[in-house]
This record gives sequence, structure tokens and C-alpha cells, in this order.
Amino acid sequence: MAAKRAKSPTRKSRKKKPRIFCYTRDLTEVLGVTRRTVYTYVQESMLPAPILLSDGLTGVLCRWPKNAMEHAHFINEQKAIGYNIPEIKAMIAARYGIQDKVAGKKALEPQAAASNGKSSGEEPPSA
Repeated sequence: MAAKRAKSPTRKSRKKKPRIFCYTRDLTEVLGVTRRTVYTYVQESMLPAPILLSDGLTGVLCRWPKNAMEHAHFINEQKAIGYNIPEIKAMIAARYGIQDKVAGKKALEPQAAASNGKSSGEEPPSA
């Protein structure tokens, strides 16, 4: 009878890293709406803007920050209670602010004017 072969040590399974982002598909499933509606919510500042990535082969992917999922759950809760979209939009602005939803120059213009000590309506002092 042949000798039994010793078992090789089994590999430990790697722990999956928690995702710090979600995809458009995840948001559409949670909200129960179409992709177009999700992007409408972004335009209305109800959801944070996605991060666009391209690997050069498959096109552009949208990765959403993880807090977008929190916003989606909040939107669903408020819809279930009976609030309409403008009311939910006001609640989101009060609860989360708009800093995480607006990217680009629009968000920076009021801050830049305040940091210079000038408002957009004032003229420079004449000497």
C-alpha cells in the first residue's frame, strides 16, 4: 500500500476590501428608477456627482461616492413618507449641504469672492 501524501496547507481566503464607491446600477436598484432619473437627481443636487473613469478599452465608467447610497436611501425614505421631490431636495440641502454635490467653478465662485474681500456687485475703490 502506498504512503499517504501530506496535505498541502490551504490558502487563506483574502478578505475583500470594503468598496468606497458604488456604481450607477447599484443606485438605480436602490432608488427603483432609471439611469436617466439618477442623472436628473444629480443635476438637481440631490445626489453627489459621479467620478468618471476610463480604462481606454470599455468606455467610461461612473463611480459614485459611497455617500451617494446614503442619499439614495434617504430619498426613498422621504418618498415613502409622502414628500415630493422639491421638498426632498430642500431636506437634502439642509441635511448634507451642497459641498459634496457641486463640482467645478459654480461652487468655487462665491468662495473666491468672499476670500478676496470683494463681492461680485462691488466696484473697486477709485483713487
